[in-house]
Amino acid sequence: MGQKLAKLESSFSKPISLHYGVVLTGGIACGKSSVGEILRARGFEIICADSIAHRVLEESASTLIDIFGESIADFDSKSLGVINRKALGEIVFSDPAKRALLESITHPHIHAQIIAKACGLEARKRWYFLDIPLFFESGGRVRYGVDVVVCVSAKEKLQLARLMQRSALSLSQAKARVRAQMPLEQKIAQSDIVIDNNSTLAALNSKVDFMLHTLTTRA
Repeated sequence: MGQKLAKLESSFSKPISLHYGVVLTGGIACGKSSVGEILRARGFEIICADSIAHRVLEESASTLIDIFGESIADFDSKSLGVINRKALGEIVFSDPAKRALLESITHPHIHAQIIAKACGLEARKRWYFLDIPLFFESGGRVRYGVDVVVCVSAKEKLQLARLMQRSALSLSQAKARVRAQMPLEQKIAQSDIVIDNNSTLAALNSKVDFMLHTLTTRA
């Protein structure tokens, strides 16, 4: 598995230019997935970095268990080599060094698989979206070769409430996950389009439509 993924990564060592790829990024629990669902309903392809990351975790399970311990293995699962992501999260979000170690193992493979999918979509010559929560943290425009970045934002109080509800976290655990990322203000400053998701789903739909209109005017 390691050699296969390493080969994928090395095949994209040269600069990539994705003319039709639009990045969706933003803070944790700001609503990137909701924006992605709206875009799917409108017929757009979405490359989801989180889905790819989950697959890479399973592909790297034996290595990660050796490094981080058997507490991250999901022994209750009928499948072998399954990572308990909540247990792994508790380890890495409380220790920046361990989080950096995890990212050094998984990010190259995640990046390679994202680029492979994106190159397949480029031939269609139609907008598609790359949902990459850690876009700026993992290399940004230089590494991904995109022209347009859309940042989905929300007030921190709302982020924390959504995160606690979604992942059954305590307030301190939710804050640790928010603070582990680049400050949202920095992501907004480096983005081309910002979608504020502090209101209703209907409002979010309207903002997505306006974003699509903005993309059309940039074409």
